[in-house]
Amino acid sequence: MGPSLETVSKILWSLRTGSGIKIKDVGGESILRIEWLNLYNHPDVLGSLGELFAHWIVKLGYSPDAIVSMETSGAKYGVATSLSLGLPYVSLYKGDKLIFDDPVSVESRSVTESRPLKLFGDKSIIARFKKVVIVDDIRRTSHTIDSAVEVIEKCGSSVESCFVVLDFKFAGHPYPRRIRREVFHSLFEVSSISRTGECEVNAGLAVRYLELLRAG
Repeated sequence: MGPSLETVSKILWSLRTGSGIKIKDVGGESILRIEWLNLYNHPDVLGSLGELFAHWIVKLGYSPDAIVSMETSGAKYGVATSLSLGLPYVSLYKGDKLIFDDPVSVESRSVTESRPLKLFGDKSIIARFKKVVIVDDIRRTSHTIDSAVEVIEKCGSSVESCFVVLDFKFAGHPYPRRIRREVFHSLFEVSSISRTGECEVNAGLAVRYLELLRAG
């Protein structure tokens, strides 16, 4: 189980060359606009990222009962991962829903959305899954991930690990405080970025995956 070397190499090339990546300065914050990650996905990219997450969840010895993501950006990667693993998928929402039987919420702040963030989950659903893995698109401040862990724990479930597509390590923010550092994983660790969008990526599970494939 795992994506092709060609597709993962193409994603890494897109990051390193700044393909489809722009920096937007908004309210004193530099925000990355990554078209093929944030705004749309080619089927091969979306499928490969889901397969990469699934590959490492199994290889690292995790055995979740479900995959959890936060709407909206992270949700597609969570769904792709759940399909690859054949596991249930659960969403955490940024708004309350009338269909919730037992709503649970946590407040935080979103840098990319420049507003307070409130995550909601339905305890009657989440509590069915004792161990979950969180999948998200980007880690920047870790606020969203910490809020997601708190919601899940309030529902009586535990977070076995957390995976993200991109870790913006260059931003200098601490890693999530509500989970152990050793169970937080990124596919691509971005250590620096130029003003024209080129990312320095020399670490992460995707880089390791390519090294293993090339080594045979």
